[in-house]
Amino acid sequence: MALVRIAGTMSMSGAEYLASIYGTEKDKVNCSFYIKTGACRHSERCSRKHNKPQYSQTVVMQNMYVSQQNSAKSADGSHLANMSDHEIQEQFEYFFEDVFFECEDKYGEIEEMCVCDNQCDHLRGNVYIKFRREEDAVKAAEDLNNRWYMHDKHGPEKHRRRSRSRSRDRDRRDRRGRY
Repeated sequence: MALVRIAGTMSMSGAEYLASIYGTEKDKVNCSFYIKTGACRHSERCSRKHNKPQYSQTVVMQNMYVSQQNSAKSADGSHLANMSDHEIQEQFEYFFEDVFFECEDKYGEIEEMCVCDNQCDHLRGNVYIKFRREEDAVKAAEDLNNRWYMHDKHGPEKHRRRSRSRSRDRDRRDRRGRY
């Protein structure tokens, strides 16, 4: 058995070493950002591998939520002139509740739902839904993959926690979208 010696650590086999760096910046084969968030800013041009999970409790609907604050309609923000912060928040709450309750009613109990309100194109508007049971996520992914919402088609992915917007963390809600 070949052992790899890493400075300051005990020796481990090649397989153990590869397992220990999987999904980290040291992993030169697999895209660590894709593993963490299910999205990568380089998309298909990324030099690293994007491992899509066969099964997961989490489904992602990419670019589903269009925030008025993050839209690129005008650089000076004039497109927001007719919407107050309260109206933007109400619009978000309506969207959140609409998606949450419809998915929970159709597919099964939801443990967590995250809507990314991020400036990065590959994360902006992504909706991550973690179901309690993997079978419910599979059913949701199959059904949602053939569905349209606001002119966009959506499909399954995996992770959500690290792509969460910091501003949304401050406005944490309970499972039902309430404060």
